[in-house]
Amino acid sequence: MKKRKTITFVFLVFLFAGSTMSAQQPAIMRCLETDINGAVTITWTAPENITGFVSYEIYYSKNGSAFNLIATIDDANTTQYFHPGAEANLAGRYYTIQTNYNQDSALSDTLQTIFLQLDNNAPDFNKADLYWNALHDPLPEGSSGWYRIFRESPPGNWQFIDSVPNDSLFYSKPEIVCLDSISYRIKLENNSGCRSVSNVQGATFKDTDYPVKPVFDSVSINLDKNAVLGWEPSVSKDVSGYIIYRDENSTWIEIDRIEGRDSTFYIDTDASPCLESVSYAIASVDSCGNKSPGTFLKPRKTILLDDVVYDACANANILSWSEYLNGVPQLEGYKIFCSRDRGPFVVVGQTLPGDTVFVHDSLITGSSYVYFIRAFFEKGSSTSCRKAVTATGYIKPGFVYLANADVLPSYKVEITLDIDTLPDNCTWQIWRSDAGGGNAQMVGNVECDKPQQLPLKYTDTTADASLGFYDYTIKVLDSCGRETLISNEVKTIFLSGTNTDANHNYLQWNAFEGWDAGVKQYYIFRMTGTNKPTRPLDSVDSQTLEYTDDISLLPDTGGPIVYWVQAIENTGDTNGYQEKARSNRIGATPESELFVPNAFNPNGNTTEFRPVFRFFSGTQYLFQVFNRWGQLIFESRNPNDGWNGRYKGHDVEQGVYIYRLSYLNADKSSVIKRGTVTVVR
Repeated sequence: MKKRKTITFVFLVFLFAGSTMSAQQPAIMRCLETDINGAVTITWTAPENITGFVSYEIYYSKNGSAFNLIATIDDANTTQYFHPGAEANLAGRYYTIQTNYNQDSALSDTLQTIFLQLDNNAPDFNKADLYWNALHDPLPEGSSGWYRIFRESPPGNWQFIDSVPNDSLFYSKPEIVCLDSISYRIKLENNSGCRSVSNVQGATFKDTDYPVKPVFDSVSINLDKNAVLGWEPSVSKDVSGYIIYRDENSTWIEIDRIEGRDSTFYIDTDASPCLESVSYAIASVDSCGNKSPGTFLKPRKTILLDDVVYDACANANILSWSEYLNGVPQLEGYKIFCSRDRGPFVVVGQTLPGDTVFVHDSLITGSSYVYFIRAFFEKGSSTSCRKAVTATGYIKPGFVYLANADVLPSYKVEITLDIDTLPDNCTWQIWRSDAGGGNAQMVGNVECDKPQQLPLKYTDTTADASLGFYDYTIKVLDSCGRETLISNEVKTIFLSGTNTDANHNYLQWNAFEGWDAGVKQYYIFRMTGTNKPTRPLDSVDSQTLEYTDDISLLPDTGGPIVYWVQAIENTGDTNGYQEKARSNRIGATPESELFVPNAFNPNGNTTEFRPVFRFFSGTQYLFQVFNRWGQLIFESRNPNDGWNGRYKGHDVEQGVYIYRLSYLNADKSSVIKRGTVTVVR
């Protein structure tokens, strides 16, 4: 490595000093010939006077500045060297020869291999522009006055095609091919018998002169329900056929190719133009396979005639269809053709461009009608599929019965309907008064085009039956939106009550109304605490709308007293119903007696200390226990929870403790009680 650096340094001294500093003659560089693999053959002529000759040293550089010694030749008559690792097919490479004598050395000119560059003029790919560099300025002694240009096509077939003066480093040639890979190389002859040859440079060329697209003038649907496309031939003479595209999910898919420039129609048997509007585009293709830009920006779209809607209310058929776009010539309008009861098709109407709805009225009930739409324009038309419909009339709702209105524990109201399910389309509107009656308004509706389970249940979630009774009715709208029926009116039960004294609660309610068979009797239900009753407390006849409950013998439950009333329907309802209707629930708990023990034994019979109520219907309950230092050791907001004589998991000491009780009673008055309790162990 040290020897190479020394040689390189000496060489650079000679390079900068120039050959004029030496009395000896250098070798004369003549040619650099690059082969297809990038290897270089260097050719030179020996000096005229080789007295004292020692060797030729050949130097090589990839960039023209840093040179490396690649060969030493001892024979003065050897005038050629082959450099296999030059990589001159990647870039221009530099060579120079130092001729060494006994007492001196001489340096030749530095030559650069001819590096050819090729531009195929993408994206046109139709012209070859060649660029290259000179070996040296001036060219080596004996160089020809012309660069010769060679072309390879097909592979292995090299032909001389032209030459340019040796002061020109550019050549351009049009390439008219469908699609081919073409290579070039440059040669410069030398009168010494050698030649300089460039690297091989190739590229792909093709015919990019696109043909003119056809005039896509129409798309129709034939009687076989297939789309038929029509167009005028392309004016390009080298067109060999046409490409048919169909839009599938917003992507243009090539579906077929039609041979022949004069082909003018295509039938698509794979699409379903009677179920959806289908878009098509066409492109021309020439003998080289070049495609025209196509008609994608202005596609043709089949006319989709939607299902014809029969309006029984207006005794008319309503037709609507998709717009015919990009007609050539310009669209003039649409004609509506109709056949009644398999008769001939006649024009029953016409609309302007952009108007894609038509109403065919004055129909004959029971007749069948078949329609198709035809877009028309000068010298052309486009036809839709055919659609049939029968003018059948409609079924009016026959009956409606409001069977019940039951108040739920949540104070919402569940109503029960007996309805006519034969109509294909109708609406049941739920109408309700304000609480206490009056000012009826619609609170909901049910569409009968949905499968219904009879009887129909509907919950009025906007009701609050704790505020008063409600009057309900049902209004039935037919398929035309006309009110055809109104049901019976049903009144819910509103229950109210008071404490007449500590042992009696008085209840009263309004009569339930609306049942076909009337009310048989009323059941009175009472619930104390959380114990739900399994049977009524008592019952009264249908004319009695009040009840007094004696609670003097009612056992101590500690919880509130809740009441509700249930109406029972008589037998004989003509609609086959026997319903039950509940009222709202109310609390009727008298102000409770209160007892607070003054001592308890956590290990005895009474293991908890808490206030004891006969009934409790108060709110904001808070019970607290403190030790004698005022530290809170127990707290509860549940009247049923008591203190077990422990604090933080440990038994408290025997002794006196302080309690505090506060709550709002049934009259919403604040009650506060303080005292002491003794823990006995």
